[in-house]
Amino acid sequence: MKAHYLVEIENPEYHLVKVRLRIEDVPGETLKVFLPSWSPGSYLMREYARHIRWIQVTQANGEVLFHTQLAKGIWEIDWRKGPVLKRERTIDVTYEIYCRELTVRTSHVDASHAFLHGPSYLMGILDHKLQAPSIEFRFPPSWSKLSTGLRDISPKRDQFLYGASDYDELIDAPVEIGCHETDGFDFLGRAHHLAFYGVQYPHKNDLKADIKKIVETVARHFDNDLPYTDYLFLTHFVPKLYGGLEHLNSTALHFDGRKLGHRKDYISYLSLVAHEYFHLWNVKRIRPLELGPFDYCTEAYTTLLWLAEGLTSFVDDLFVYRAELATLEEYLEIVKGNLDTYLSTPGRRYHSLEQSSFNAWIKLYRPDENSKNSTVSYYLKGGLVFTVLHALLVERGQSVDQLLGLLWKDYKDHPQRGLVKEDIYRMVREIGGEEVLVRFSEMVETTTDIDFESAFRKLGCELKWSEPSSAWIGAEFEYTGERVFVKTILLDSPAQRGGLNVGDEVLFLNDLRFEKGDAEKLGSLLVIDRPQAFVVSRLGKFERVELIPGRAPRQLKEISVVDRDLAERAFRFSPRPAQPHRA
Repeated sequence: MKAHYLVEIENPEYHLVKVRLRIEDVPGETLKVFLPSWSPGSYLMREYARHIRWIQVTQANGEVLFHTQLAKGIWEIDWRKGPVLKRERTIDVTYEIYCRELTVRTSHVDASHAFLHGPSYLMGILDHKLQAPSIEFRFPPSWSKLSTGLRDISPKRDQFLYGASDYDELIDAPVEIGCHETDGFDFLGRAHHLAFYGVQYPHKNDLKADIKKIVETVARHFDNDLPYTDYLFLTHFVPKLYGGLEHLNSTALHFDGRKLGHRKDYISYLSLVAHEYFHLWNVKRIRPLELGPFDYCTEAYTTLLWLAEGLTSFVDDLFVYRAELATLEEYLEIVKGNLDTYLSTPGRRYHSLEQSSFNAWIKLYRPDENSKNSTVSYYLKGGLVFTVLHALLVERGQSVDQLLGLLWKDYKDHPQRGLVKEDIYRMVREIGGEEVLVRFSEMVETTTDIDFESAFRKLGCELKWSEPSSAWIGAEFEYTGERVFVKTILLDSPAQRGGLNVGDEVLFLNDLRFEKGDAEKLGSLLVIDRPQAFVVSRLGKFERVELIPGRAPRQLKEISVVDRDLAERAFRFSPRPAQPHRA
């Protein structure tokens, strides 16, 4: 079947998009259309159909066809029901959808711009493959630009018409429309487009030059084998937003444009760029078996997101260092922050990387006040596990760089076949030997404590700790003005043992009013091993809670470089081909 989409935005201030899907050569007496429930790269059922306001199905001659909704995002068109004077093989499915959620996984339309995320607004045809669908966009003439990774097939300059090879490719290309800033650069004869929406506070960084360095650095790890003809970096600079989502030949990024002038935050933005650009190879090509071809209506369970996101989380900051956009100390400070977060997550003792991956649909993207106690992020732990694997390989004259080479070769040899765990284990064994594989598989499959101390020694570094003398109760707070509410209670903490609850409003500490400033310096107000009396409001009722503070857990002070030559060799790019391990 052939399909053409017409996307119209007439009054963007109403946040509404009208889509007409024209389907030609319709077979049979029934046809099912659907709107996806989730987006590849973001493992949560988002139920995009909830934003559809109305839907109508007509034949080309204008006759209205009977249709009924079968499920949350599936409609069936049935020619056998209702009067049809003349059966035609071309139909229009027209619907209107509300778009006002600005994330990289949703669509957002307002008076300033339109950001359209394919799965959230473009219907597909169930159980049928579309042949080279095309899509046209019509929008207010005051908007002068459209940026997308889709292939431009417009015969006229004033028409915005694009093509794709199939439905998967069509929805894997976000679209930005408006008056945004655009720029670009060439690398190896390929055009790289930059699109910036939103406000950047004044800063001295050269985004184009630095993004190009990221591209050059990442591509070098794959022998400059670029799997695209052109690429789009689309960034929304919006306060308090952060995130990214990978696509076939583009990425959508969110970042707070006020922070670009701050060194640490700017490095964070570059790491985000590197993370999503690396996904061009890892995830969009190299992928777990379950992640393609996609069923957009049901979950795609996999235990391998530690490869998809963990490996990517290890190399993203590393690429910034290797591109000479951060110093070794700045890179290690980022790793220290990740290690701090991991060690302060009790859930690491209960959820393995495999379990964290499999349960992404109900845990990672749906966090609650107990998430830190019950699970661990496969981004976070996955990145640290690959750091340890890298250390084990460096000790044997190899590195994770060789693993990247093997993964890319496997993809090129079998582009239609996804990976299973045994494939990855085979590559690790080939590079590092059986002992390294056993250590690696234990970190992936179990909750056993990881020996970070010895791993960083292999990389020329040392973990240095501090022993705080302040009191600690293991509670995290959030605030409404000066009012203090319990946000999180850590497992096995004094707060949990004493009976403090998430949601409690803390009113008094030792008979004195308790406010935001007190919560922020709580450690200095308490005495270790001496009972403290809190009065809280719980479900509207006053409760007295007595607990005994403990000593704050030791903290990672820094990752110190003790052998700079070894550390720089270990973290720099090693382009030599992988050598089979020899015992």
